[in-house]
Amino acid sequence: MQYDFPNQLSGQGKGLTVCEYCMGSLAACLAQTIVAHATSRGIQIDGIDIDVEGDVDLRGFTGISNDVRPGAQQFRVNMNIKSTNASKEQINELHEIGKKFSPAFDTLTNGLR
Repeated sequence: MQYDFPNQLSGQGKGLTVCEYCMGSLAACLAQTIVAHATSRGIQIDGIDIDVEGDVDLRGFTGISNDVRPGAQQFRVNMNIKSTNASKEQINELHEIGKKFSPAFDTLTNGLR
């Protein structure tokens, strides 16, 4: 893996930022969680598309403002689960299961204890 910043932030644009990798890891963890629970229920998953977007206020990251957190203020997760043998209700349940049992989702939404 190569981490980098875009040119606008003094990087060379040769890799994703750490925060972008974090969002990719969140998507991968959600997908694995959904597949594991679907498999245990006999539901065949034909495909999962997960898009994660996040908002980072660069005033916090750069130290311009002490009133803004340096991390992401929000993540938005959009999931599309494709299955030929699952009902709409089962697909909706898998969406909720992903959010409920994904270790990455739990850590990012509840923090460390």
